[in-house]
Amino acid sequence: MSQRYSSQTSARLAMLLLRELAYRGGRAKLRYLKTYRAILEWGGEDYASYILNRLKEGSLVKVEGDYVALTGRVQPGNPIKLAEEARALLIREGS
Repeated sequence: MSQRYSSQTSARLAMLLLRELAYRGGRAKLRYLKTYRAILEWGGEDYASYILNRLKEGSLVKVEGDYVALTGRVQPGNPIKLAEEARALLIREGS
C-alpha cells in the first residue's frame, strides 16, 4: 500500500481509535466509531483498513463479526474530541 501519511500519524490515529473503543466499553461496531469514520472519510477505505489490520496484527483488537473488541487496557477518551483530532491530523498531513 502506498501511504501518503507518516508512520507517526498512523500510530496516533490508531491510538485515537483505541481510546474511543475503550470509551465505548471495549466493544463496538466499527460504523459507530467516530474516529474510524473520520479516517474513512479523510484517509480513504484502504488507509482505514491498513490501520485496523495493524491493530489486529499487534493483538490490540480482535474482530468478532461486525464488532471490534479491545484486548487490552487503554485510557478512554471523549469520542467527539478524538474524532476532531483525527480529522485535524489527516487534513494537516494530507495537504
